[in-house]
Amino acid sequence: MAPPAATVAVLGDDLLREVFILLPTPTDLLRAALACKPFLRAVRSAPFLRRFRRRHHFTCPLLLGCLLHGPSDRRGTRAPHLLPAYPDAATRRVIEGGDFAFSFLPRGGWPEAAGNPWQLLDCRNGRVLLLSRASRELAVADPLTRRWVSLPARRGLGYALVADDGDSSVFKAVCVSRRVGAPGLRAFLLSSAELRWVQVAGLDVQSDLAGSRAMQANRSLYWKLVGGERMVAFNTATMEFAVLDLPPFLREISFDVIEKGQECAGGLNLLTMRGFCIEVWVGVKDGADGGLTWTLVEKSVMFHRAMAEMIGSEFFYQNRLDVIGVVAGVVFLRNGKCLFSINLETMKMTRVSRKENCPSHLIYPYTTAWPPSFPNPTEQGA
Repeated sequence: MAPPAATVAVLGDDLLREVFILLPTPTDLLRAALACKPFLRAVRSAPFLRRFRRRHHFTCPLLLGCLLHGPSDRRGTRAPHLLPAYPDAATRRVIEGGDFAFSFLPRGGWPEAAGNPWQLLDCRNGRVLLLSRASRELAVADPLTRRWVSLPARRGLGYALVADDGDSSVFKAVCVSRRVGAPGLRAFLLSSAELRWVQVAGLDVQSDLAGSRAMQANRSLYWKLVGGERMVAFNTATMEFAVLDLPPFLREISFDVIEKGQECAGGLNLLTMRGFCIEVWVGVKDGADGGLTWTLVEKSVMFHRAMAEMIGSEFFYQNRLDVIGVVAGVVFLRNGKCLFSINLETMKMTRVSRKENCPSHLIYPYTTAWPPSFPNPTEQGA
């Protein structure tokens, strides 16, 4: 009878991956990878880890909460802090091991009385992109490991951090700025391998970005343009710009672009909330003029009663309802000063915070990195 190790070897990496892709959670995958060296070798594949992430987008990666960076007050700029999404002890232990105030970053001569010198620009896959108010340099930092890397200064209208779901040790940063001496936008790209900005694309458009914060899905970045009628898309794979028309009802309300797992190739998916119902709209290219035709594909039950009960007031409907962002299968919402989350798989609503003065554009959902360190391909030099 052949020993177990020989039996596993006969299966081969490809067949093992077809088995592992069916595991229900990332925790199950990590346990399997620890069982033996052949299992770990099979898991340590960047294409497989990306595929696993797309298939399990409701549970992968681990959601910790929201990173908040409140506005300045008389005591200066307040330090960022993490608001837990769940009250369980395991989540709190992970959070307590990190430094979400980024006190490990250099102050660069910024006076103590002026508060925190770093401004949050984006947050993806456990990393945060920040701007120094003192030197205007940029940095990418991991608050859980307290590791960081300095990036060259680059002035822009919009910034984004792009993660690799198959290798958490690498990243890209994107900066969108105005063209010099002419209308239009240009995109600069920086990779963690080279740490220098390179202009990669330009776009002739009269409007500016409506805000610096990017939405991200399917290897593309999206910013709403001033006026709300259109948004600009930048594809990080092809390095191409595009301008997309938005449905009229989305011009005045907030939304986020989302991935739909292995179905995401069918079009651009937007999630918003209208009439206290979650709606998902898909935009598919119209062959006639290249524009998008929008169709409502999902609509939830109304959350008005649950929201009223959690807020403790029937006048909550007078407040603006903002979609903060969608990550790991959870959408974060804001009504007045109350912050909520809704699990998109179970449709369970949770009140994350009763009173939060932080502006919506300075609230960033935060997850741990995917993949974790030991199954990461670079751990074996791949």
